Order: sequence, then structure tokens, then C-alpha cells
Amino acid sequence: MSKRFALFLLIAMLLSSCAAPALDEAKLAAEGWVKNPVENGYVLLEELPAPRTEEGNYAADASSINATNLYNYMGRNDVTYIDLRDYEDYARKHLKNFEVIPYFALIFNENAGKDDAMVQLFSGTPEEPVAVYQSSEAILNELFPKDETLFLMCQSGGRVAMMMEILEEYGYDMNKVYNVGGLGQFTDAGFESYITDTEEFALDVDYQIEGAIKH
Repeated sequence: MSKRFALFLLIAMLLSSCAAPALDEAKLAAEGWVKNPVENGYVLLEELPAPRTEEGNYAADASSINATNLYNYMGRNDVTYIDLRDYEDYARKHLKNFEVIPYFALIFNENAGKDDAMVQLFSGTPEEPVAVYQSSEAILNELFPKDETLFLMCQSGGRVAMMMEILEEYGYDMNKVYNVGGLGQFTDAGFESYITDTEEFALDVDYQIEGAIKH
């Protein structure tokens, strides 16, 4: 055996003996661990704080989770992350793990029930929403699962506050709904690994709701 081959064999043996055992991801999840890229591995889920510092105040500045600490609660398997901006803005820049459900394009417009060209689920006001379709509430429950904790964001937090008024009206547990603010506020370096930035994207989106019957 040549000295060079023997050296390679020794290195391979050392590396294999030092290799970490395979992780049992199902077992880790059952014990309360979750993948968190910021920590470069698994971390124990932190207990979520109460969503607001002031009861009934859905504004971003009254939220306990915001641009100062959201990175501590990213990548959790017990939270659904939703971005309420239009898809055009979402495609250019967004936080990873957040799915897009456009508030103004699909959820609410005060005149939606008066104009057949409008596709939004609700008209009226956010405090007193009026279902445009017979299935508006059912669709709402599919998009925003009632049995899950929701982290909602937009550009500044304003759309989230209005969305939360609608959710409250439809019987959601508001202790499980968080206004985490707007993308414009997430400038801390701690969010760099979470942001997808494709500013060169320029999309023209046609929003439609098919098969739903209007009242």
C-alpha cells in the first residue's frame, strides 16, 4: 500500500468516525424542537408571548412580535406565516416562509358587492364585513386556518390590522393572531437570511375567484 493511499484511508476513517449521527426529525419535532436557520440547526420552540400589549389594539406598534424580534420566531411548525401585500410586491421582495394572500386584491374592497368585475370575498367595512359570495366564509377559513397561530404582515402593518378586524368578526381566536408589522420595517441585519430580494421582477397579475356564487 502506498504512503499516499494509506494517508487518504486514514483521513477517511477519521472523518467517518467523527460524522454526526443522522437526526431523527420526527422525534425532534415531537419533543418541541424546530429548525431555525438563524441558529444553524434545531432549537426548542419558545412559548409565544401574548399577541398585543393592549387588548383589542391590532396596530403593528401594539404587537409583541415585530421587526425587533420576529427572527426569534421564524421557521416554526406551529405558525402559519402570511403576507397580505399584492403578489406583484411580494414577488419583488418578501420574507421566506411567508405565503402571499393579497388583502386588497382578494379579501376586501368596500365596493366588491356592487361591481361584478371585483373579485374580493368581502365588502362593507373591516369591522362589519359583508360576504360577497355564498362561500366567502368557507374560503376565508381555508386561507386563514382557525386552528392555527397566524403571523400576518404587509408593507406597514395597516392591512394586517384591517384583516384582523375581519377575522375577529368571523369568530377567530384573536389570541392566536399576530400583527408582525410591515416589510419596510425589517431592516435589521438579523433578517438578511430570511429575505428574498428579486427587485428585477415586474409582474402583471390577474386576480380571479372561480366557481364561487355571489349573493
